[in-house]
Amino acid sequence: MELEILNKGYIYIKPHHLLDYLYDLAINYTHENEPNNYGSNNGILCLAFIKGLIKRIKFTLLADDICKPCKNLVDGKRCKDFFDDETAKSYGFKYKNDFNYQLDVQLNAALPNVFKFDVEQKMIDVLKQLKENITEEVIDLYLWKRPD
Repeated sequence: MELEILNKGYIYIKPHHLLDYLYDLAINYTHENEPNNYGSNNGILCLAFIKGLIKRIKFTLLADDICKPCKNLVDGKRCKDFFDDETAKSYGFKYKNDFNYQLDVQLNAALPNVFKFDVEQKMIDVLKQLKENITEEVIDLYLWKRPD
């Protein structure tokens, strides 16, 4: 698999997208043969992650290398896609952009030594940090579970 995006040495990725890829890896979901209705790099980068081809990353709050080619990205910055998901709506979010931005800010606050914005890191170091520091509370945050 030759990806121009991997040739620059690292990818920009949102914290929640890395957690999505870890989840996909855990359930052996590779996105192969998945329709790509939006034109994003999600499937191709997930497969590259699962195959160990992504060696370095930089976390971002903005449009990452997954989102950049998506047809729902306006001016290369803001996703215009909206939710029909009841969980997101129950927290007052209509647009994916707002929901995901808030999630990534909170993930950074929970694990600032892992989700360092605009700092190039080795993927293996990030994964080791996650392994050492992930907690049930962080997983609940990712899943948008809130304490009663």
